[in-house]
Amino acid sequence: MRQGKVKWYNGKKCFGFITPDAPNADGNTDDVFVHSSSLKAAGIRFLNENDIVEFEEEVRSGKLSATTISVIQRDEESAQRFQERRAERRRAAEERKHREEKASRRGFAFWKK
Repeated sequence: MRQGKVKWYNGKKCFGFITPDAPNADGNTDDVFVHSSSLKAAGIRFLNENDIVEFEEEVRSGKLSATTISVIQRDEESAQRFQERRAERRRAAEERKHREEKASRRGFAFWKK
């Protein structure tokens, strides 16, 4: 198995790339594609940027793809930033919903008088 660092991973798009630490047996040092299906098979919910992972690869559609993945070390700073962005999006969505509800109630009260 090879080791590498997660270059980026987008949960909404369900894919990302891993930058390997060393070349493979063929001498290839290209980034390795990782799909969410590989994560699900390994029981991993998400990857953060700069996580260190161990993976096996195979060629699919002419490109290197990670098949078996395991997380060796999580980048806590990236995980913290991810959690903060997620909480901010949730707060914004709740505020937007609250404003919409308030506006709809205000309109109803106007017609009721």
